[in-house]
Amino acid sequence: MLTTTLTIANLGTVTFTVSSKAKYQRITVYPDKTIKVTIPRNSSLNKAKQFLISKTYWIQKQLDKIDQQIKSQNQLDLNIDLEKAQKNLFHRLEYFSQKYKMFYRSAKFRCQKTKWGSCSGKNNLNLNINIAFLPEELQDYILLHELVHTKIKNHGHIFWAELDKYTNGKAKELAKKLRNYNLKFIA
Repeated sequence: MLTTTLTIANLGTVTFTVSSKAKYQRITVYPDKTIKVTIPRNSSLNKAKQFLISKTYWIQKQLDKIDQQIKSQNQLDLNIDLEKAQKNLFHRLEYFSQKYKMFYRSAKFRCQKTKWGSCSGKNNLNLNINIAFLPEELQDYILLHELVHTKIKNHGHIFWAELDKYTNGKAKELAKKLRNYNLKFIA
């Protein structure tokens, strides 16, 4: 893999990487605001620069979103008792499970990097411990989201309609709010 790093006006340092697996040019903006352009093997650095410049508006929007996430996180109370918070979340998960008759096999909290939660085919739930730092409304949304996956294993229309039943019709709105938060509050 060939990598080149350049400084681009208004964007800062950008890494250009040629990938033998890439079929198309792709721009990735990471949470630490680093920017990477992936280039297919049959393309050139000049084409990649032109592509990057054509996407400056989109990149700036992504950088602004990251700033908003940081601002939202700075308003959160990060000095909480994780053990107590975890017990409370398990209690609420069990409450929702019983109330709505959506049963899971097991539930575990993990320090995940890319997901707030997941539900396996066998209805085992993995929940990100960082849920504890979110507002309660979003905590409940994540718990209900994963419980609905015990019944519906995809994110199709039926899934969202079912989740709306338990979130007073606000499932998509809550999902949008959740995107304002970064997954990593603790190391």
